[in-house]
Order: sequence, then structure tokens, then C-alpha cells
Amino acid sequence: MTTKQVLYLTAMFLGKEELLNCPYFTGEETEISSEDKKELEILNRCLNLIISEISTDYLPIYKQKKVTFANKEYNLSDIDENIYQIVKIQDKYNCNVRFKIYDNILSADVKDATITYTSFAPKCELDGDVENFAGKIHDRVLAYGTAMEYSFISSLYDDATIWESRYKNSLLVLSQKKHNVVMPKRGWF
Repeated sequence: MTTKQVLYLTAMFLGKEELLNCPYFTGEETEISSEDKKELEILNRCLNLIISEISTDYLPIYKQKKVTFANKEYNLSDIDENIYQIVKIQDKYNCNVRFKIYDNILSADVKDATITYTSFAPKCELDGDVENFAGKIHDRVLAYGTAMEYSFISSLYDDATIWESRYKNSLLVLSQKKHNVVMPKRGWF
């Protein structure tokens, strides 16, 4: 999904009809007014806050990277610039390895390893795409969260409470594990 889709829904939820008619949404070749551009940038910042919150608290983005340690140390910034948390480190035999982190250095007693980690979602640009969390998040949920953040920033606390309720309820439904129910076998009595 694109940033434009999410921001369009957000502007619609917030009742910003004048913003919906700006060239950003209509596709006209005219210049966007400075007032509309400022409003779009605020909405985009709110969207980035929501995306970051979801990626750290609700639906982590897991990644793996194979690395070679030098003197039992590896620089965290060489793994990923958006790294949030190290989940585990495994050696070449897929055995878990203990590790410590100090001063942006990852220390482990291993030479070659696979690091599993979570990362922050990439920042959204106005003409770019939004992280879709493997198809688990709908644009509507992101628009609820963006409307909530915008309402809090604008001191519209009653509106913010409504959007927060919708946003949190949607995330709760999405984050619950959906799995098959296995019933026990019938037994003879």
C-alpha cells in the first residue's frame, strides 16, 4: 500500500475536505499550497510514529543476517541501521549462542553465525510505500492510528480517544494468534 492511500483515508476520517481536494490526492499537475504541504507533512510524521509503534510493540519485523565475528566481536551498526532488538544468534550448526551487547558491540563466542533480529519499519515518504507487515495490517488500521496521533497533536482529545479506541481494538484483533483448534481424540468409555 502507498502512503497516499493511508493519508487519504486519514484525511477522510478527520473530515479534511479541503485537504482531500489538494493536488497531492487529485493528481493534478498544479503546485501544492504551503498550508496543504505542511498538513501533509504532519500527517506523514503521525503515520511514521504509528508504523514505528506497530513494528516494535505489536507485529515485529524479523530479519536474519549471516555474519563473521572478528575477535568474538561484531559491530551492531554493520548488521542493520534500523535494528531494534537481537532475538538470537546461532552458530553454523544451528545451536544457540549466548551473547552480550555493550557500547554498540555484539560479543559472542563464535566465528560464523546467523543473527536473527527485529527492526524498525522503514520511514514512509509522501510518494512512497508503507510497510504492510506481511499483509497483516490494512490501510484502515494505519489511518485510525494516524488520525489518533494527529488528534492528540492538535489537542482534540475527545476525537483522539475515539480514534485510539478504534486503533487499539483493530490491533488487538490483528495481533491475536489465529490457529487451528485441535480437539482430543475420542476415547472409549
